Amino acid sequence: MANEAQGSIVIEIGGVRYTNFTAFSLQRSRTQATTCSGQIVLAWPGAEMFNAQNPPAQAFTDCAFGKVFLDGKPAAAIWIDSRTSQGSPSNFQLTLQFRGKMAHVIDSSVWHETGQENNKTPIQIIRKLLEGHDIEVLDKVNISKKIKTFIINDGDTVERSMRRVAREMGFTYHEDEEGKMVLEVPGEHNEGQGQMLQIGRNFTDWSVQQRVDPRFADVYTKHNSVVNDDVYGKTAEQIAARANDASVKCKQRIKVETVDTDHDKESAIKRAKLSAVQRSAQGLNVTLKLSTWSDDGGELWKLGKRHHVVIPVDQIDKDLEVELVRFELTKDQRRTTMVLTDRNMIFNVSTYDG
Repeated sequence: MANEAQGSIVIEIGGVRYTNFTAFSLQRSRTQATTCSGQIVLAWPGAEMFNAQNPPAQAFTDCAFGKVFLDGKPAAAIWIDSRTSQGSPSNFQLTLQFRGKMAHVIDSSVWHETGQENNKTPIQIIRKLLEGHDIEVLDKVNISKKIKTFIINDGDTVERSMRRVAREMGFTYHEDEEGKMVLEVPGEHNEGQGQMLQIGRNFTDWSVQQRVDPRFADVYTKHNSVVNDDVYGKTAEQIAARANDASVKCKQRIKVETVDTDHDKESAIKRAKLSAVQRSAQGLNVTLKLSTWSDDGGELWKLGKRHHVVIPVDQIDKDLEVELVRFELTKDQRRTTMVLTDRNMIFNVSTYDG
């Protein structure tokens, strides 16, 4: 795939490569969705279908598995979710909706022998929940601390249960271009430093949204432990933590009550910091529209990559991380939309008596 021309789209299904598409979109996000999503549009002259006995593009059936390559680089591992055809005398159009490899863990409920996991690390619990789904996990957080008791709520999806495990230990996850599940701590892990992005040189269309309301000078979180012979009473009920962001001028405070958790002081601090980072990152959103799918080095624009963004008119001159990326092909243009946020906040984190 390395020799594919810039601007090329290749979708591989069952070892066969398809290259001609009328329109295409692919979006992935670190926060808005666990998996990528998008659509593929193919078209033929309508009159050709009047006497057709079989549907075209039969490889693109619902639940077909494929891989997407943009500019010759892996962009997504996908499942076809739906197939919609529309015809007229002049045109026959086929629209395919797809999601990433992790789509099935979003849709599927947990099937577990006992309904709980005891004395397991977060990665051990997540791998147990993923059994049967063929999802590889890239563990950047490497947390060895064990969760004493993790209770699976009846009817919860695999994704929802995994999200609870991650949140309890202060990390998140997203799906990468190969369909792997990447565990990361917001504000600590990223995909390295990318090229500078400067107005007038790398982009000409942009928007900047700066908000006060999501940011808080103090984020307080209160937690419970699972009661046992060693942990009970106030010890189990009064675990609390505080994350302070001294850079917030409006001295707003918020208290977050967590549920279905088994916390101690160490995990409470991680949970408080996660909540603070996620809220503060919403305070600045920079949206850029670029004419290429790849950077100057030939790599696709990537979630989590850090770029130094320069927009003097909006007083932006700082490192930001890619929070969302959307690749698009229409009959008129090829472009990438990226949303970048600031995750470089410094918090003072501590526990206190709840």
